[in-house]
Amino acid sequence: MIKGFASKENTFGYLSLHQSNFRETPWFYCSPIALGTHLGEMTEAHSALYQETIRYSLLNGLNFIDTALNYRGMKSERDIGKVLLEITENKKLNRSEFVLSTKGGLLPGDKDAGLVPKDYLESVLLQNTIIKETDIQTFEHQKHVLTPNYFRFAIEQSRKHLYLDTIDIYYLHVPELSMKVLGKDAFYNQLEDLFYFFEKQVEKQNIRFYGMATWLGLIGDQDEKGYISLEIAESIARNVGGEYHHFRFVQLPVNRVFPEAIKKKTQSVAGIEMTVLEAARQLGIHVTTSAPFNLGKEIQKKDDSLRFLMNTKGILSTMVGMKQIDHAKCNIATSKRRTIQ
Repeated sequence: MIKGFASKENTFGYLSLHQSNFRETPWFYCSPIALGTHLGEMTEAHSALYQETIRYSLLNGLNFIDTALNYRGMKSERDIGKVLLEITENKKLNRSEFVLSTKGGLLPGDKDAGLVPKDYLESVLLQNTIIKETDIQTFEHQKHVLTPNYFRFAIEQSRKHLYLDTIDIYYLHVPELSMKVLGKDAFYNQLEDLFYFFEKQVEKQNIRFYGMATWLGLIGDQDEKGYISLEIAESIARNVGGEYHHFRFVQLPVNRVFPEAIKKKTQSVAGIEMTVLEAARQLGIHVTTSAPFNLGKEIQKKDDSLRFLMNTKGILSTMVGMKQIDHAKCNIATSKRRTIQ
C-alpha cells in the first residue's frame, strides 16, 4: 500500500515544477483541471488507454484524479491503482504530490469478476450480509445505500484497488437518490449516522476528507424531490465532528446546460438565498465540478468551456474525462494558461 496523502508543501512544489496554475485549499494545492475516469468501455483496450493517459497526466502537470468504485465496473479504480503503484515505486511521483478522490453509494458491478450490479448485489453484498434488502433505496433503475456498514466495505475496496492507505477525498455518490426515496427526515437522520462513520474513518486515516458528489441534488429548486440543503448537511457534520469536521468538499455539474451552481440561488445560509458556490464558500466547503461538456454533448466548445470554468470564482477543480494522451496534452496546456482567479 502507498502511504501518506496530499500535502500542501509537496503539491505546491509539484505544480510549481510543472509551471501549472493551481488552486488552494488549507490542506493542499491542486490543478484547476482534474482527470476524470467515468466514461469508457469496460475493456482491456480502454484500460490500456486510461493507464497511459493517467501516467502521462500525473508526470506532466495534472495532480488531481477523480474516480468512483462503480466506474467501468471497478476497472477505473484498478487502472488508476496500477499506475499509482508503478510511478510511486519508481519514485517518479511522491504520494504527497497528488490528490485522489473517489466515491461510493451507488451499488457497483465487478467486471473483472464477471458480475453485473444485480449479481454483485446478490452474491457479494447480500450473501455476505454487508447490506440488507431494507438498506437499499431504489429509484427507477438505480440502487443507492447510506448504511455505514456498506461504506466500511466500499472504502476498503477502493483503498485496495488504488493501493492507497489514505484516500484524500471520499464522496457520498448521488445522495439525492436516497433523498427521493426516504424523504427529508429519514434522509438527514441516516446522513448523520454516515457522517459520524466518515469522521471515524478520518481518525483511522482511511480517508482524509469526505463530501457529496451530486447531480441535481444541490442545484434543483428547494421544493423538488431529492433537493439537499448544503447548510443542513454542514450542520450535521458540525454536530458530529465539531468545528474542525471533515465534510469539506462537494462535486456537482457545471456546464452550458447546467449553469445553476453559478447563476441560480438554490441554497440558503442563515436565511439568505444564494448560489451553491456562494453557500459553499460561506460554509467552508470546496466545490469541484463534473460534466464540463455535458457528458460529451458540448465537446465542440471544449477549450472555451474549460477556460470559463477555470475563470469562475469558487470552483476548485473541474473533472474532465480523458483517456487519450492527446486530450491530456490539450487539457494540460489549457490548465497552464493565465486565469483571473
